[in-house]
Amino acid sequence: MITSIRSLINSKFGAIFALVFVGMIAIAFALGDVSGSGSFGGLSGGNVARVGDRNITLGELNDALDNRLKAERQNNPTLDMVGFVESGGLDSTLDQLINRYAITVFGEEYGVAVSKRLVDSEIRKIPGAMGLDGKFSTDAFRAFAQQIGVSEKAIRDDLTQNLFAQQILPAAASGPAAPDGMALPYASLMLEQRAGQIASIPASAFLPKAPPSAAALNKFYADNAAKFTIPEKRAISYAIFDKTIIAGRAKPTEADITAYYKANAAKFAASESRNVSQMIVPTEAAAKSVISQVAAGKSLADVANGLGLSVTTTANVTKSSLANTATAAVADAVFTAKQGTLAKPARGKLGWTVARVDSVNNVAAKSLAAARAEIEKELLQTRSEEMLTEMTSEIEDAFADGGTIADIAKQNGLSVNTSPKLLATGQDISNPAYKPIPEMQVILPAAFQMETSGEAQLIELVPGEKFAMIAVADFDEAAPPPLGDVRALVQQQWAFSEGAKGARAAADRLRKLVDSGQPLQAALAAANVQGAQIERLTGTRADLYREGQPVPPPLSLMFAMKKGTAKIIQAGGDRGWYVVYLTDVIKGNASGNADLLRARKQELSGILQQEYAAQLIVAASKDAGVEKNEDGIAEVRTRLTNRDGN
Repeated sequence: MITSIRSLINSKFGAIFALVFVGMIAIAFALGDVSGSGSFGGLSGGNVARVGDRNITLGELNDALDNRLKAERQNNPTLDMVGFVESGGLDSTLDQLINRYAITVFGEEYGVAVSKRLVDSEIRKIPGAMGLDGKFSTDAFRAFAQQIGVSEKAIRDDLTQNLFAQQILPAAASGPAAPDGMALPYASLMLEQRAGQIASIPASAFLPKAPPSAAALNKFYADNAAKFTIPEKRAISYAIFDKTIIAGRAKPTEADITAYYKANAAKFAASESRNVSQMIVPTEAAAKSVISQVAAGKSLADVANGLGLSVTTTANVTKSSLANTATAAVADAVFTAKQGTLAKPARGKLGWTVARVDSVNNVAAKSLAAARAEIEKELLQTRSEEMLTEMTSEIEDAFADGGTIADIAKQNGLSVNTSPKLLATGQDISNPAYKPIPEMQVILPAAFQMETSGEAQLIELVPGEKFAMIAVADFDEAAPPPLGDVRALVQQQWAFSEGAKGARAAADRLRKLVDSGQPLQAALAAANVQGAQIERLTGTRADLYREGQPVPPPLSLMFAMKKGTAKIIQAGGDRGWYVVYLTDVIKGNASGNADLLRARKQELSGILQQEYAAQLIVAASKDAGVEKNEDGIAEVRTRLTNRDGN
């Protein structure tokens, strides 16, 4: 289990949390509520595992599997549950659930605390729990929980488990760094060079002469159904609209404009603002001295520089704003003085203010006629936003009450369109020339997350600007097509499969000849395989770990071989086989490569920290006691991987 956990880790402390929680996406998709009762036995309401005195229910495992699949399908839209389970998803998901509970039980037993207040603080960070004002709202949180289909308790339990891990795992991973003696041999391995000969044996040289019998072709098709399976397809009904839909209804009337003008009379009344330069001194005597020096011919800036002070300027300041930032006395003095003169010294919040009125800005009153366009624009924008929010809320409520897209579109004068049955990628298999509308880039990911028999949904195409009502109109589950529809392709694949068997036998014969001492070139020439060829391949161990560059499988194999030996490896896709012969091994020496040594030491230190955390998880599981319902797990596996549904 440690190996499988370690494969999930790519960073330092962030990866430590992934030991338990990666892939759970608990809040985004939400785990189902946990039943704490029941016993092993029949799967109806039963449990799949027990950690300490806590049960992991079948329902919780099912929900976790669904959530993991949804998360995986964001990167691989064609993945179905069968493929997910067959690739180890069931086992890893159950292990993650067990690890979560084990850490929680361990923490509670040894005095780690996760209070309700701490969980509440985490809930307040959930974006879906924010109200329209951007602050936490109990109603918004409950609506969020209802939307993702879980109880408040389930969310709290999930957050509690996360908080236990956040407190426990970093402490476990804070062990010592890797010693220098460990880093040198590891770094030297990265510089090791290997060279060899690669003989490719193509499957095309061994294709059968006669076509397969009906029975053989049927068996091949049944055994390789996954290769020919067409991913799930969905036809999506959608109605798209933007904020212009309510522009006519939101347009203000003359009465609205007049009412706004009267309610905001101060906004349109005549006003005065001033541009002011000022400096602050500690005493009234100092302020009077400044005024005397300015009267004598010095500038305000020169006087300030002589005192080690500075002059600040403020543009378009009103009397009320100046009173708020300074004091009423300062505001009265400034707005009593004439343009170009110094105001009478006045006590401010930080000392005595000496201010010069640089300019007086008078704004004439604006009549209703002059303000009409401004008011109309502001009211239109405000009302449009309010009415759009109200409209989208009404649509979501209508969907929750069982309303259909057709009904709601008709009420709002919208048209409903339905796409052909599409893959999650937007491809129409029946019509290769089909091009989805640009909005499908947002619609399809949302539509493929919906339940096929669930209610319609409202999604944002452009936040606050453009929306779409969507529903699954029809769908085809992932399944292989009838053999008659793909007979030519299946027969071709059968032929290459048979050819690959012949290539494998030929590769085995070549390997034995090379191991007996015969040169690979001579052995291949004697075999006289049509299309076979030999290439020379060289590389360092560091080549195996370079990001963004594919590593040839024969090169990887060479670093797992002994010099002078031969091994075989499949070319992939029934294309044939390779015979790999390792001819040279040149050991590396990183003793003078400080950068490489430093990087390997850091990497090894990270691995050790991950291992400390992983060992703690294992210890916590042993301490709590883990019991799996193997029969129940096997039944779940069978049910989820039965493509025929029988």
